Amino acid sequence: MTDPIKDLQKQTFRYYYEDGLVEMAVGILFAVIGINTWLISVLPKGTPLSIAAWVLLPLLTIGGIIGVQRFVKNLKEQLVYPRTGFIDYSATPNPYRWVVMGTALLLTVVIFFAPYSFLNRESVAGGTILFIILVSIGAQVDLRRLIVIGVLSLGLGIGLAFLPGSEHAGLSLTYAGSGLALIATGALAWRSYLANNPLPVEGSGGNNA
Repeated sequence: MTDPIKDLQKQTFRYYYEDGLVEMAVGILFAVIGINTWLISVLPKGTPLSIAAWVLLPLLTIGGIIGVQRFVKNLKEQLVYPRTGFIDYSATPNPYRWVVMGTALLLTVVIFFAPYSFLNRESVAGGTILFIILVSIGAQVDLRRLIVIGVLSLGLGIGLAFLPGSEHAGLSLTYAGSGLALIATGALAWRSYLANNPLPVEGSGGNNA
């Protein structure tokens, strides 16, 4: 038996994800981190580009989640709220979505710098982290496409464990592949959102929730 209160809460928080902007922004961040990790794995050690990539990794990880949050906020203010209204989440704070994303990025750095004995394969660990993060968010707001991408990330991480060569390369491809999947599903959601929610006629007013 469903709980109407919980269903309403899920619907309220799902509104934050339904337009696909969060997925695209986080997907871009994951893809950039994946590409940066790949560069570290292939660039000769000690070169300026290699050093720059090493320095950029923690900056992307620590600062990326803050940048994504502000970027999405600005986009929603310009493109979403005029169409379907604004929900003040500060009244019912839900930092969970950013905590779990931030945890995923921080654990990326931990995995990257940890000794080999700490983890069997970096790609498996990275895929498992993304699985936990995306499935937990998808289940919390009842958004199945996030659950599907979480399962895809886990499968990708396991599959890339058999990739010969650098441990970092498998991890980078896991994050980059998951990021591209998020960008794709986010773009499809954004297209559907625009089709179903055209801008209101000027003077008709908007709705605030």
